[in-house]
Amino acid sequence: MKSLSLMSVAAFIGVGMALSGCVGTPISGAKQQQFSPRVVSGKKTKITGASLVKQDCTFASYPYTGIVTQPNHGKIDIEHGPVASKFPKDSPAYICSGKPVQGNIIYYTSNPGFTGTDQFTTRLTGLNTDGTVQDATFVVHVSK
Repeated sequence: MKSLSLMSVAAFIGVGMALSGCVGTPISGAKQQQFSPRVVSGKKTKITGASLVKQDCTFASYPYTGIVTQPNHGKIDIEHGPVASKFPKDSPAYICSGKPVQGNIIYYTSNPGFTGTDQFTTRLTGLNTDGTVQDATFVVHVSK
């Protein structure tokens, strides 16, 4: 298992700050994912969480989290709090999957009374020691 050094964490933070000015621009080679959560109209709902952990599965840092495209019929809030992240099987952090650690939580709240489909895209940077950038599109199904 690769160890995460303080220099790696600093590099992730630096990459995140550098990318913050261009979060609306697609990045060539970014991993792309799509999710379809269901939410209740007007209710603040946790959509996902992300964290960066040390080799011993303790908190290392908050991954850079940006909004590439905003939803048309609601809003996104990003807060710090406990998450139980799921890491890919090929990740050095895979053994930490499901263990609670501090991270970023992404919430979606639709406009009052809106029902139908909304969509937004996030960008996460620094989830792995290899500097992976991951874009995730959320097609949110909003009902009463």
